[in-house]
Amino acid sequence: MSEKNKKCIICYSIRYFIAAVVLLIIVSLTMSNKLHYLSFVTPENFAWLVIIVGSLVFLVKLFLYLKNKT
Repeated sequence: MSEKNKKCIICYSIRYFIAAVVLLIIVSLTMSNKLHYLSFVTPENFAWLVIIVGSLVFLVKLFLYLKNKT
């Protein structure tokens, strides 16, 4: 991967993060009376989501690696 492409990937990641934060701020300011629907979003639930998605990605990559190895 060239250095220019790597910078673009980092820039896109930063842009997506900033866009998500701005969207979250806008939603929290405009819909403050309906935010009780998001009460299931807790640090523990998010941690479980990260563990599950990470495990699935690992298993898929392991499967593809073993498939291409043979």
